Amino acid sequence: MDEPHDAEHETLSEVEADLTDDFGDDGDDPLRQFVRGLRETDDADVRAVGQYDGEEYELLYLRSDLESRFDADARANRVKNLVMKALGEPVTDPVFEDYGELNAVVRWFDEAVIAIYPDDEWSGVFATFDRTSSPLVDLALKHLL
Repeated sequence: MDEPHDAEHETLSEVEADLTDDFGDDGDDPLRQFVRGLRETDDADVRAVGQYDGEEYELLYLRSDLESRFDADARANRVKNLVMKALGEPVTDPVFEDYGELNAVVRWFDEAVIAIYPDDEWSGVFATFDRTSSPLVDLALKHLL
């Protein structure tokens, strides 16, 4: 995980097309479906999308304003930290076993929302979004914090 990985695509449409090339158009690839859903909503709020498997990761998309704001090392460091946070959340936890398996971890910050969607203990998908356009977060902050 020491080498910086820059986003491979400039748009979510390019990510979706590449995933279609990799998995075929008729497949049920969950990552492609997720990217399609993000693209079909308001992709302007999407900051980044990537996937991880152990310590290996792939940054699939990074919004252009963020790409220009951080150099390659800073971008790689942020993604590494996201992956390390993801790996630190067990999918199954004996304390919460009656709830079932963990499906997502969401972290709310002043400027961004980070979501981690584990596939299993060592792999999954991460995405970051602008916080300002998240009604769920806005309502919670207004009424609960």
